[in-house]
Amino acid sequence: MKKIFVLSLIASAFLFGCSDDTTTTPTGSGGGSEDNLAVTAVIKENNSFAVKFSGTNCPPCGTWGWTMAASLKSGIEGSGEFMTAYGQNFVAGLYVIDAATTLQDAWGATGYPHFGANGSVTSLDRSAGVNTTGEEDEIYERVNTHAAADVVANTTVKYEIVDGTMNLKYMTEAYSDLSSPYLALYVLEDKVEGYQSGHSEGNGALHKNVLRKEITNDAGYGSPIEGLAVGTNVSGEASFELDSDWDESHIKVIAVMYNKVGTNYSFVNLSTATLVE
Repeated sequence: MKKIFVLSLIASAFLFGCSDDTTTTPTGSGGGSEDNLAVTAVIKENNSFAVKFSGTNCPPCGTWGWTMAASLKSGIEGSGEFMTAYGQNFVAGLYVIDAATTLQDAWGATGYPHFGANGSVTSLDRSAGVNTTGEEDEIYERVNTHAAADVVANTTVKYEIVDGTMNLKYMTEAYSDLSSPYLALYVLEDKVEGYQSGHSEGNGALHKNVLRKEITNDAGYGSPIEGLAVGTNVSGEASFELDSDWDESHIKVIAVMYNKVGTNYSFVNLSTATLVE
């Protein structure tokens, strides 16, 4: 397990878009600097979060599930992000991490592959078989509904990768009240080559946007955003060491916000981090 360093979290009682006179210093790692990573504004827009809960020992995950994943990944481009989560389950094999297991269980995955969007798996009855067209249509309906809704909150993230270490800075802004906001920073790796039962390529299958890490506490839903309220912003930064087996050229970071109500986490919004080179 790579050690995570959460460096700071600062609440500021002013609106985004205002400038400040803070002087930053270089990271000293040969490429990129704290100033280059500084976030000065949050983009106010809604994006959705589609997930395939899968297992590498699951034959349907490599056949119709593989085709549906490719269709969803392409279909929601520009309106959200697609992720494949490998949790601990009866078809588990490769890429299993605790954060994926947390999401899998909380979203209600009951068979594999099981697809969902914005906090829960699809609701269609599967007792007579899987209606892939119906499940995909339900996800697109959720995406369209979220896109048309008022923006409640969002986060903007910038990151760099220097000598195998990822450094990030982020800002979060709320436009409506949230009782208990949380932020999860997910590291995804696309085109991960490895075994997939049911897939024609076998050991050469290229897995799509695999969840590799949740940066803030590696537990699934991230960490609470202290001090976030309408009319304020919260800034933070984090750093962690990438696994040497990951392909840096295929890495992506997404920021997903939740609101915790009781023991449940409701989806709020998603944004895609910007790589600073």
